[in-house]
Amino acid sequence: MSILKIKAYTKYIDSLADNDEGQIFVIKSITEGEIKQEIVSTSIIGHNNQIDTIRKTKYGGFGKYTTKNLKGDTVYKILYHDNIDKNFYESYYYKDNELIYSKIDYQEDGIGQTFYYREEYYKDNEILFVSESPNSIDTLFRQRVTFDLRKKGGDYFEKFKADRK
Repeated sequence: MSILKIKAYTKYIDSLADNDEGQIFVIKSITEGEIKQEIVSTSIIGHNNQIDTIRKTKYGGFGKYTTKNLKGDTVYKILYHDNIDKNFYESYYYKDNELIYSKIDYQEDGIGQTFYYREEYYKDNEILFVSESPNSIDTLFRQRVTFDLRKKGGDYFEKFKADRK
């Protein structure tokens, strides 16, 4: 499958998922919850080289949205969203239960302006093309985007299969 065909397919799946009339073709399920994250920051201060540790607890929420066929045996899209500090989105698209596209979209809270994205296109579980925003992001946020998208998309699919049983 070419990149152009993958783009067309993802738009088609989005149109089905976003359209209430599309619900005669697909089922959407939602899992939501709260997130509690502890942030630990350490620094060396003063001439005595004392270590200063600051602990902050941040709260937010998450949602995982799954678009699948009517029988529930084929997944088309899994979207994960959380809002700790910023709005963080992961999107995974599948064709014939095989990952073909994934994307991270990191946005400013409240205004929806993307400050970082990465997208990957796949064919036969191999990366065809990668596109990433040229913007550098703070170390705190960089930690959230340094993972293997293909592996995580595969993990989500394995969870989808396990939940069907």
